[in-house]
Amino acid sequence: MPRWTGRWDGGRTYVNKQGDTVWVLEKQVHGRLYTTRLSAGNEKDALAELALFRRDPAAYVARAQEAKAAEETTSGNASVLLDLPTVERFLGYLKSQGRTERHRKNVLHYLAQWAEVLYGKGLRQLRLQDLKQALNGWYDAEAGDIPAKRHRIAAIKAFCSWLREEEAVLTTAEDATLALKVPPARPEKALRDKGYSMRDVERVYAAINGWESARYGWKGTGRVTEVQCVRDVLLLHAKCGMHGTEIDRLARGEGRVKVLQGQGAIAGTITFIHKSGRVHVQSVDAQALAAAMRLQARGSAPADWWIRQVVKRAAKSVGLEPLRMGELRHSFVTWAAECGTEVRPVDGGVPLTRIAATIGHQSAVTTKKFYEGVKVPPMIQLPIRLEHPEDPISLFERQLRDGSG
Repeated sequence: MPRWTGRWDGGRTYVNKQGDTVWVLEKQVHGRLYTTRLSAGNEKDALAELALFRRDPAAYVARAQEAKAAEETTSGNASVLLDLPTVERFLGYLKSQGRTERHRKNVLHYLAQWAEVLYGKGLRQLRLQDLKQALNGWYDAEAGDIPAKRHRIAAIKAFCSWLREEEAVLTTAEDATLALKVPPARPEKALRDKGYSMRDVERVYAAINGWESARYGWKGTGRVTEVQCVRDVLLLHAKCGMHGTEIDRLARGEGRVKVLQGQGAIAGTITFIHKSGRVHVQSVDAQALAAAMRLQARGSAPADWWIRQVVKRAAKSVGLEPLRMGELRHSFVTWAAECGTEVRPVDGGVPLTRIAATIGHQSAVTTKKFYEGVKVPPMIQLPIRLEHPEDPISLFERQLRDGSG
């Protein structure tokens, strides 16, 4: 990895092995990071390149890259590079596959780091040693950050896999990333206690309140920040065990919310496509159903940074550490095993394990994969009370409370 030696108007500089100063253009425009090593011999030439970049950042290509591309095109041996246009096509592919914006941003972050250390190296000529050298540099610099190392390897392997299978510009023999192994994830519960008590989650939920923001001149106007969407997200995590990406897709309208009548505590179902491609149907109570419908009406789930800020503020107000939304899914599983109750539809039904045994399947997994088409699956009910005086009460929640549902 380069050792940065200074800064200039367009980015940073470092000294290469030959003792020459290398000028790196590093700018963020409209949320997109541009990083390019320039073929400038002095600051004057570097500033000239910066002027060209500012004229049209999206179309900018350093002169050195233009010359190299022209030479390779003439020789008929064009390199496969980890450059911005190719990465943008890869991110577009990930979007078409249903990967979330958060996932795509993470991939872009790690690929930008790879692009910096692999600058000028064609992926066809890349060696396993080059990859390991870069990884060892990051690993040493970050004092053994195994999760980041795992994410970096996963990002470059996914990118090269796309180049092989979708773009068809890289062969198996040319792909050095195939020899890279992704470090296995260590269960976090082996490192520390994971999950929360129902009581702590109830306290944080009840403490999620909006506030007047001095930043936007709201003081004294009575206008407060909108936090109901954060309560809705927390509720779906805690009461349904939903993953954050599932809530994101549901809020964007990629899932279907259905209201049911006459099914007792089961007020409705939520249907969405799992990231594996499997259709997943989940039964929910009236409160969770209302939360899902509000998020869909909103059109999107709140941003992760906003959820963290609101939850951190609420937890601090009741003397607790901030809750991690990902750990609420773990908490749901623990609570369900310890004190959950299975609520079946009023119409009844036989558990899938019994059906599998009856038709001769050794595992219910096969039955579920090829035969199950349950419209109202059983629901796991938890003895958790998530209540806030500002929560809207939907019609079906009121009917259920009145006993007329």
